[in-house]
Amino acid sequence: MKFSTLTQRISGESVDAWKVHYEGLARREAGEDVIILSVGQETDEHTDDEIVNSAVDSLRNGRHHYAQVEGTLALRKAIAKRHNELTGQGVDESNCAVFTGAQNALFAAAQCVLEHGDEVILIEPYYTTYLATFTASGATPVSVPVTAENNFQIDPDDVLAAITKRTKAIVLNSPNNPVGAVYTLEQFKPIVDICVEKEIWLINDEVYQEILLPQDRASPASLAGADQVCITVSSLSKSQRMTGWRLGWIVGPKPLMENLYNLSMCMTYGLPEFIMDAAVTAFQMGAVTADKVRKNMDSRRKILVNKLLGIDGLNVFSSAGGMYVVLDVRESGISSRDFARNMLDQYDVAVLPCDGFGASGRGLIRISLGVSEDKLIIACERIIKYVKTLK
Repeated sequence: MKFSTLTQRISGESVDAWKVHYEGLARREAGEDVIILSVGQETDEHTDDEIVNSAVDSLRNGRHHYAQVEGTLALRKAIAKRHNELTGQGVDESNCAVFTGAQNALFAAAQCVLEHGDEVILIEPYYTTYLATFTASGATPVSVPVTAENNFQIDPDDVLAAITKRTKAIVLNSPNNPVGAVYTLEQFKPIVDICVEKEIWLINDEVYQEILLPQDRASPASLAGADQVCITVSSLSKSQRMTGWRLGWIVGPKPLMENLYNLSMCMTYGLPEFIMDAAVTAFQMGAVTADKVRKNMDSRRKILVNKLLGIDGLNVFSSAGGMYVVLDVRESGISSRDFARNMLDQYDVAVLPCDGFGASGRGLIRISLGVSEDKLIIACERIIKYVKTLK
């Protein structure tokens, strides 16, 4: 039987990159001493009890029926309120739509603004699912690489130079996954301006924003003209330790919301009420959990850098944002895919090869800071032991 061309666009290296991660999980569940550094979540932490209890109470009160496709009014109001606080952009619940995680939100946005013949600009290295997410529509990706020599920061001139008559969207991600780079309003402004001038969508993935210090946060949505072109995607996954709850959202222009509603109607038909009720509780709790996550990330980042910096065969790149440190293993003479494979098979540590993060991700390894400090130290010692065998 024949499959659609879509199946080709959503396969390949961006999917293959996760093989080591899922095998590592299977081995750990089978009782092996595997340390998981391949996924962006705090694996030793749990969602706050107040949020969990909110979901349980909601279930017991019968909140398990069909809900509004675009998300409950209470949740969309909570999203709009928090977005206003973070960006200053004047939005309300009619500018918000709820999805099953930021990943689903990004896919939905792409389906509503991109199609065959369009071009979408991606900053590379990009998160491994981006390629499939934005090309599933039939659009062609255009990569704008960033380099370690420039601390993986974007140069707005490079982004503007990549624009053609076919460009329909630019995708930004700050703090960036995998490299952690944090962008500024000065970097965003010329991109927003050109998007307004040429009627290009600006899709900004902000899932790591809340675990930054307030003074380090910046969003293109706060700039003049952003109301027309900016699509902001976020979730509670990182800031509230709710990765498995699958709750994300889009904030954007009202005409976009109408199309997202139609897509959700034939795709997910809404989220469970009890999950959305728990999300409202999470918003009401404020930044308590996000502050804890940030402190954990900062502490673990320092430990990992101190352990691995100066090890022959490794170059360590660490930025202030996100939940990761990136290792450049090219000097070791081994590919990032083989490095990850051997770390799991020989040393029981699962890391994520960045081959699926675009061509400039080859030779890079993404290390999650999501485990306890004790486990992170052990993992670093195992990494050092392996690298020494490569000399």
